[in-house]
Amino acid sequence: MVRPKQIVILGAGISGLTTAWFLKQFLDEAVRITVVEKSCRAGGWIESLRLQEFLFEQGPRSCRTKGNGRETLRLVEELGLQDQIIAAHPSARSRFVYHQKSLHSLPSHPLAMPFNPLMKGWLKACWRDWTSPKSAEEDESLYAFFSRRLGSDWCNRLIDPFISGIYAGDSRKLSIQSCFPVLWQWEQEHGSLLKGAWRHPRRPPSESAFVSKWEKEPIFSFKQGMERLTNELAKQLEEIIRFSCEPKAIQFTSKEVRITLTSGEQIEADHVISAIPALSLAPLLASHSTLAEQLQAIPYATLMVVNLGYRKKILKSDGFGYLIPSQEKEAILGCVFDSCVFPQQNACEEETRLTVMIGGTRYPEVETYSEKRGKEIALEAMQNHLGIDAEPDVAYVRLARQAIPQYEVGHQHLLSSLRRQLASLQRLTLTGNSFDGVSVNDRVAQARILAEDFARSSS
Repeated sequence: MVRPKQIVILGAGISGLTTAWFLKQFLDEAVRITVVEKSCRAGGWIESLRLQEFLFEQGPRSCRTKGNGRETLRLVEELGLQDQIIAAHPSARSRFVYHQKSLHSLPSHPLAMPFNPLMKGWLKACWRDWTSPKSAEEDESLYAFFSRRLGSDWCNRLIDPFISGIYAGDSRKLSIQSCFPVLWQWEQEHGSLLKGAWRHPRRPPSESAFVSKWEKEPIFSFKQGMERLTNELAKQLEEIIRFSCEPKAIQFTSKEVRITLTSGEQIEADHVISAIPALSLAPLLASHSTLAEQLQAIPYATLMVVNLGYRKKILKSDGFGYLIPSQEKEAILGCVFDSCVFPQQNACEEETRLTVMIGGTRYPEVETYSEKRGKEIALEAMQNHLGIDAEPDVAYVRLARQAIPQYEVGHQHLLSSLRRQLASLQRLTLTGNSFDGVSVNDRVAQARILAEDFARSSS
């Protein structure tokens, strides 16, 4: 009888949990999996808190249904959570940008574009994209890419805040090839974003009626918050997860991998899959200095998240929320109107929940802010931007240190170098948002691919 392959997965965030889930689905008795998590809970940055009656998200608050969203919907169905997901309210289609000291709604229909101040110069931008040649550069910054294709005004006014909303990063440093590979591919293959979008083939409909139905919605979450997904994964994987186990070192031999925990215990395995941040993995590989240095080369952004709860309706306009271009020189990155987006999560009809985001690479000094200072900044912004003078009934402030990896120009070269280093080790695989996608959807899709690759190599 063939001995099951021993696999240790580092980290019980969304990457580690989904990797363990798919490995069990594809390989079943052929593998014996242990998930090692240093904290006492699963989910990583996905965390949904109930403070009094308010539901506050500490990390991701929704998933898009497009692109890799199909993989997350498939996972929802596999886990039996179909009755737990909720769609965003139609008003969430209204999104705002804080421009020239006031909020402006992004146009919801092409016919509204000529009259919208945010769309100023839209015809020129479209013509520029249609006629501009593609770049011969192997990679370039998001700012360089979008300025070249659409013009610097559009980049400063619209692209910059959109990037802050996803990466909390600097568009002049982040890589188009790594952050938005589809757009980079459209230019390479079709010479234009418009041509790429026009010629991009539609994928076939899903075989699942559930997935097909939900793909008609823009975004979704869960009745009890995003943590419902990771909690269910942890529940179904509870026999293989070890909490409060922090790795201290990883050593490789020709026959096995040995993981030493801070407790002194050693775990032996045939293979290790690291789903922890690159900066956390680097110290565990001290005997492999080159690999450790490359892992440490990936920068991260720190965010302060301020959740505000009011027991009354205080917003003058419903919508998803708003983002702020860096040229506005405001103290926050933006605000999400949580109670408008998913009113199904509200404890009562007369409720307002807001999430204010502070920091990112735009404001690195956020790491020095106290919770009191973070709340003051958030309330001042709400007063200046939304005219909200009321004191919140509940406020919760969290500093998420080094939460979002920054895929800067040259990130693909770094990944190629990491793969060469890993080829010599053979018994280590890297996954997680440090490398190839920061969204929940990206992590679920990559976990399925990784597990399929393992299944093929084991057959």
